[in-house]
Amino acid sequence: MSRKRHLPGGVGSLGEPCRPDEHGTAQDWFRGLLESAPDAMVIVDDTGTIRLVNAQTEALFGYRRDELLGHSVEILVPGRFRDQHSAHRRGYAGNRQFRPMGAGLELHGLHKDGHEFPVEISLSPLETADGLLFSAAVRDVSERKRAEAELTRLYEQQRHVALTLQRSLMGTPPDIPGLHTASRYLPATQGAGVGGDWFDLVPLGAGRVGVLIGDVMGRGLEAAAVMGQLRSAANALARTGMPPRQLMQALDTIVADLPDQLVTCCYLVMDSDAGRMTICSAGHLPVLLATPDHAVRQVPVPVSVPLGIGGIPHQQVIVDVQAGSTIVLYTDGLVESPDTDIERQIACLASELSGAFGSVRGLDAAADRALTALLPDAAGHNDDVTLLLVQVPPLSPGADVSGGGAVT
Repeated sequence: MSRKRHLPGGVGSLGEPCRPDEHGTAQDWFRGLLESAPDAMVIVDDTGTIRLVNAQTEALFGYRRDELLGHSVEILVPGRFRDQHSAHRRGYAGNRQFRPMGAGLELHGLHKDGHEFPVEISLSPLETADGLLFSAAVRDVSERKRAEAELTRLYEQQRHVALTLQRSLMGTPPDIPGLHTASRYLPATQGAGVGGDWFDLVPLGAGRVGVLIGDVMGRGLEAAAVMGQLRSAANALARTGMPPRQLMQALDTIVADLPDQLVTCCYLVMDSDAGRMTICSAGHLPVLLATPDHAVRQVPVPVSVPLGIGGIPHQQVIVDVQAGSTIVLYTDGLVESPDTDIERQIACLASELSGAFGSVRGLDAAADRALTALLPDAAGHNDDVTLLLVQVPPLSPGADVSGGGAVT
């Protein structure tokens, strides 16, 4: 609804009351109210001609009152905006409504000395005996804009420091001869921009490679610090050659000693000579396997509770894998959002990868296609995103491929 204001006392041309003996006091009251307003007040008619201003207008724009009265209000608008301002003014006259300060518009005022400054403007129609006028309350927001810019600068500086620390803690997995991989990590674009995702590749010798992926629940530097601890611990434990289930139990003990921490993690040992992999998952998302015929399916892995709950044993499973297959590991930032179904998103990921492996060359192209499909707004995700593709090398001659699918 429009909120119209009426000038008191039936004022005709402003400053000339119709009957001074009856309305002079009311007009004086209105002028006093206008002068006491904390913001610059500019009243114009339907042609945009300035009819009345207050002392705050003189102070804000640098003009004397007599230099403004009778002139177009565009005198207060920077030259590059004047045509646009005139159009907006005429549009407002045709659809007049109260518009509060900070209505989402970037507006600028022009001082008499030629410098520009950011403003906010509140507009309101005024009913008078002479017809409709328009009142504009103008507020200089230069200080607020400077403070916002400084806060943005500090935020970006702190975010850069946090991301640098996080990447340092995450480390860079080594290049393993004969092993083709593609990885993508995208920090969150909202909030602190740091989280607890990590992945790692651990050469174990004899054709075996350990593959780790994890996600510390929560955000911020605390999650990144916990991630750094767990990545280092998991890498050291994996190098001892312990099986996935035992490694997961050891990590569970570590996380249980940390206050209020839960972590999802998946560790698998890929044995290309034997043509199998051993997997253990602690609350992590399903592992996908893309076979050489481009079919993509979920690997049947028992999923236990996240690390940190304690007291619940973790199971591992041995699964046969064909040479040339691709193991797909990821974190929830890729497939989870408030307005999507996670199972549907995982199915979408599988479908995109299937199409990618059937039509493009290389793991990097497949990873990029998957990210583009699942994250169409690459600048708007509010969680870390990690995707890891690992291709199973060819079997060595005479390799033992028996015994797949056992749960231990």
